[in-house]
Parts: sequence; C-alpha cells; structure tokens
Amino acid sequence: MKLYPNVFLITGGACAFMVDAVGRNKNTHFTCFQHEQSAAMAADAVWRTTGKVGVTMATSGPGATNLITGIACSWFDSIPSIHFTGQVNQSESRENLGAKVRQAGFQETDIVGMVKSITKWAHKVESIDDLVKSLNFGLIESTSGRMGPVLIDIPMNIQKQEVTEAQKKQALQTNRKEIKLYSKSNYELNDFFSDSERPLVIIGAGLALSSGVKETQNWCESSGVPYVATWGSSTYLDRSKYGYQGTIGVYGSRLGNWCVQAADKIVVLGSRLDNRQRTGNPKSFAPFAKILVFDIDKEELKKYKKDKNYRTKRFDLSKSSTLLTQSMGKIDTRKWYLDILEVKKTIVSGFESSVAPGELNPYLATQKIQKKFESNSIVVSDCGANLCWIFQPYQPDSSFLFTAGGNSPMGYSLPAAIGAQISNPKKTVYCFIGDGGLQMNIQELQTVTNYELPIKIIVQNNFGYGIIKQFQDAYFGSRYFATGDGYSQPDFKKIAEAYDISYQKITNETELDSFQFRSKAEIIDLHLPPNSLITPKTEMDRFIHDQFPYPNDNSISLLPYIYPNRPSNLGGTSASTV
Repeated sequence: MKLYPNVFLITGGACAFMVDAVGRNKNTHFTCFQHEQSAAMAADAVWRTTGKVGVTMATSGPGATNLITGIACSWFDSIPSIHFTGQVNQSESRENLGAKVRQAGFQETDIVGMVKSITKWAHKVESIDDLVKSLNFGLIESTSGRMGPVLIDIPMNIQKQEVTEAQKKQALQTNRKEIKLYSKSNYELNDFFSDSERPLVIIGAGLALSSGVKETQNWCESSGVPYVATWGSSTYLDRSKYGYQGTIGVYGSRLGNWCVQAADKIVVLGSRLDNRQRTGNPKSFAPFAKILVFDIDKEELKKYKKDKNYRTKRFDLSKSSTLLTQSMGKIDTRKWYLDILEVKKTIVSGFESSVAPGELNPYLATQKIQKKFESNSIVVSDCGANLCWIFQPYQPDSSFLFTAGGNSPMGYSLPAAIGAQISNPKKTVYCFIGDGGLQMNIQELQTVTNYELPIKIIVQNNFGYGIIKQFQDAYFGSRYFATGDGYSQPDFKKIAEAYDISYQKITNETELDSFQFRSKAEIIDLHLPPNSLITPKTEMDRFIHDQFPYPNDNSISLLPYIYPNRPSNLGGTSASTV
C-alpha cells in the first residue's frame, strides 16, 4: 500500500506551504494541471493503472470545490485517492467569531462538509499531532474495506509548523485494516449451486478491485459454470476463455443478457447491480432466477431485503480463495452450454444498425483502431455514446481499458489518460473522447504539451451529444435542443496547432484503414455520422434480453422461461434510462 509520489496540483495561497514542501522533498514530485477537477481525475487513474494511491493538492475555496467531480469519480467506483486542501489560518476562521457567518477568511469554504457524502473520510486538521494521525488514518481508511477517496483539509498555520522525526515515523506507519467477513461462505456457495441446472456467475468491479478475478475465472472454468461481467470488471478478465459469455446490462451484450435471463441460479460477486445492469425496473432482471449476492458493503445489500428472489452475504472479496473452494467439484452444465451455443449461432450483435449502409460505423472504427494498438497499452474511455462505442465492441487483447463508470462525467478520459501516462511512462496510452467531452477539459492539452506526454487522443466526433440525441429520438420527437440545436465545436485542427499537438482527420473507412499512430502526442479527429446510434440498447419497459434494434432471430424463443411482453407486467415501475 503506497502513495504515488507525484502530487497532481494547482497551487494557491492557502496550499503554498504544502506545495513548497513537496517541491523541496527529494522523494516527491509534482505535476501542474490546468484545473483541479482534472488533477482529481488523473489521481483516480493512478490507482486503476498502478495500484498506488493517487494524491492531489489544492488551495481553499474554488480550488477545493473544483476537486469535487473528480472525487466523486473515485467514490462511486471505490477507488482510493488522497486529496489535500489548504484552508485559512485558524485565527481567521469563522469558528473564532462566535457567529454563524458564511465566511470570515478570504476564500474560506467548508470543503469538509461539502464532500462528506462522497468520501470515506473528510477531516479538517486541528493541530500538528492531529495531522500526523490524519495522514496515517486517512491512508488506511482509503484502502480498507470498500475503498474510496479521503480529503484532509489543513489550515495554513498548521502547514507552517515543523514535525519531529518521531511524528514522521508515526505518520508513515500504515497497515491495511482487516475486515473479517468470510467464514463459512464456501458452504453457502456450494449449497446454493448444488441443484442448479443453469448456474451463472456475475463478476463485478468489486471483485476486480479486490484482485480476485483471475482466481474466480479459473474456478468457473474448472467447475463448468458460465460467467458474465459488468463493464467495470470486464477488462480484468481473459475474455477469450470458453466460459465467458459477455457483459450485462442496458448496454450489455445480447448473449450476456440472454444468459442472465435464462439462468436459474446466479451468484453476484462485487456488483451493486444498479439501473445500468438491471434497467429502470429491477423486477425485469432475471425474474425467474434465485440470486445470491456477495458484497463487502452492507448498505448495498440492504436494497434486496424486499425481494424474495435474492439472498445476500456480506463478504470481503479479497478473501475469494475461501469462497471458491474446489470441494463442490464440476457441475454438469453440458446441456446449459449447448443451449448457450445454440443462441450464439443465431444472435446478432446489433452493431451494424448504428448507421446507414456505407457510412462510417463507430463500432467498426473502434475494432479497426484497436488492431493498431501497441501491446500492453492503457486505454481510457469517456462517457455517453463514446463509452458505448468502445466498451460494446472491444475485443480481447493485452490492453487495459477503464473509465469512470459510476459518475461518468464528460471530459474524464483526457485527464485520466494524463494520470495513467505519468504513472506508466513506458506504456502507450490511448484516450477515446467525444467532441463534447474534449471541450470539458480541453485546457489539459497544455498539460500534455508541457510534459511531452505521447498520448494518442481519438476524438469520436459525431458533432453533438449522441447519447442524448438518441434519448430525444425515443421520448422527445427528435427535437435536438441543446444536443445539435445550439451545440457547437471548434476546429480541432486549429486547437491542435495552438497546443503544438499533431493532428490527423479521418472521414471514411479508407482513411481509417490507412492511418497510423505517430510516436508523439496527437489528436485523431474521427468524423462519424451525426445520428450514429448506440446499438444494442435496452429501452424503457423492455427486458435486457429484448434490446433495440429488435432483430428477427429466435434467441427469445430459446429462453427456458415464458416472459411477458413487458417488464411492467411483472410489477414494479419501468423508468426511462438514458
């Protein structure tokens, strides 16, 4: 458990003493970003790509509040990160006035109060001894249990104080907090699957972050149990294995979703099964199956209390070896696999329906670009249609693909790619981003230039907000207010020139086939049809096995259960899903 020694920051008066200390320390470095939001997103990427805890530093007031969106990325995806914010001198603080004023010191802001709901721990330091304890506790808290971000707010007068050698030693003594939640869980798993004819395992990001994916995948393969993944866990898997059946959810693969809806027993390992997995009506998700959910977060498990189809077990998935015992032996799933193979013969991806014949297809573009990647590369995807066009068609290879899945802000992938490149200097980093997303953090192109980072930025340019356009097609009569009507973008070639970054434009399949990545930083401006669709997608009051576009295959007839036409016939409320 280590802090990454390069602090991502923007300086300011209230954090100047901390920045000076980082600069003077021979064991630490700093990277200057153009916006604190980007620094937090880059720190988020450090853990995802190195297993070390990313660190940011910001000044009080607007500097601190600018961190919030990046902190939220880490919170929702359970990513450890440490954020240090400067605060006004204690003598200038509003607490000294004896009145509930909004602000006393210049730029004084209660950042701790603001981020309490999106951090594992947020604390304003009261003394130098408190700071020493906070450094120790904060790192342990960030990396223990269900992991997440921590914020430590340090007044300027405390920043200026000297620490003793004993205090330094105390601050660095950190050990991961153990949570023992794994007794007898193997017996529960054996009992649960013992009478199953169509067992299935759902591998979630919680298992991936607990380093249990490889062991679980090997267990599934040897036991004969098919398995599917969420987007957050899929990149950790060897997706070429026989037992892997695809991803699940609103934008999941048709085959993966079919397996969920056909299974009779499902074990869920570390997925919170949100509305991107179960749709806006949770009753539509595997309604005829019994489901056993393992998760370390007891609050996540509480939401299943009213559903009789669910059983839950609070469990630390970093101890997955105690769960995946070989004592169960191989399950006879030969007929189950034959059923799946029969569906594979008839099911279609839906990718071909994204654009009209002859137009540049975003799914085809992703697969062709992926073939040009260097081995063991890092790939970052952004949000919205951009995210779907990468994750849905992504093929098994040696690269590591990630995104901020829960918060999913526009503009995440560029600063995340910067964080990944700085912390992995020997790897090639590819950044997929939309034309709208790039404009959210376009200032970080200066960071790319300043530090000579050879990031390959692929702009999936569909000239608008594609995922919302598709939502407007479904519910607003294709009135593209603020997605096409009112939306604008700059000339990205001129932007690239302004930042001294190489530029290439691709407008058709021939140009796509012939282009090659260059050795330095570059922007690849990939022009896509403005109305390119996300396909497949589960629409409102539809089951996940019944996705748009609706093909004339017989996969639904091969389900072992008779489903009603609409999930609302089973109860619950079907909410619209973007």
